[in-house]
Amino acid sequence: MDPLFRKAMRDLRGQTIWWGVGMAFLLGITVALFPSVSDIYSDIFEELGDEWAGFVGDGDFNTLEGYLSAEFFSFAQIALAVFAILAGGAAIVGEETQGTMDLLLAQPVSRLRVVLVKLGALVASITIILAITTLGFLIPVLFIDEVNAPGRIAVAFLLFLPFEVAVALTAALLAQLFGSRVVGGSILAGLLVASYMLDALSGVDATLESLRPVYLTSYYQGQQALNGDVNWAYVGVSLAAIAALGVANVVLFLRRDIAVNGILRLPKPRLRGSS
Repeated sequence: MDPLFRKAMRDLRGQTIWWGVGMAFLLGITVALFPSVSDIYSDIFEELGDEWAGFVGDGDFNTLEGYLSAEFFSFAQIALAVFAILAGGAAIVGEETQGTMDLLLAQPVSRLRVVLVKLGALVASITIILAITTLGFLIPVLFIDEVNAPGRIAVAFLLFLPFEVAVALTAALLAQLFGSRVVGGSILAGLLVASYMLDALSGVDATLESLRPVYLTSYYQGQQALNGDVNWAYVGVSLAAIAALGVANVVLFLRRDIAVNGILRLPKPRLRGSS
């Protein structure tokens, strides 16, 4: 194994394990509760009507797939995006702010190798988190035997990967552009939260529904996979974005002077009375 890749994975080891275990535990508890709460949930949502169903997503709460669509997959992409933003923002710029990038590049390694290793470790860490999370689903399912459409659930888990990788690469690119993982991460987090809220509300508002291609969270189709209604065009856009973002990160790192804070600058507010 490449020693640089091994070091990059070691740097992400703690975050990867704890995020994976945390998501697996949350999902495992959610699945284990299904037999005892599915009928209650189904009755509640029947009384609330179609408007509320449109907000949380269409799904049959009498099935594990419909239950998970609302109780886990409706928000899990945002939870995992927190890791993607933090790890993505620190993947390249983190070494620069700690002052270790100059030391690393002083060794007989090329910039291209460094950036490819950093981005590769980022993708590998996200994949490991998703694998651990999947175990959190598989273990309780062995005891409740409630899976009606295993193929749909498998697709829902797989569709996490392109979305979260795209988020991580976007965070890495913004961190390079602004020279700050905090600024880049804050911008991306704000866009994701706004997209999530508008995407959720689009189920009950026709105007917001027509704007769905604008919302970043629309490009995660895992929840739709559970209901058998995946829009593969969105998935294709995510894959294309991964390729474009990967190339942009590599080109920018190869050409950027790492001694400079960033290419883009946010305007600083002027205090009253200052000249």
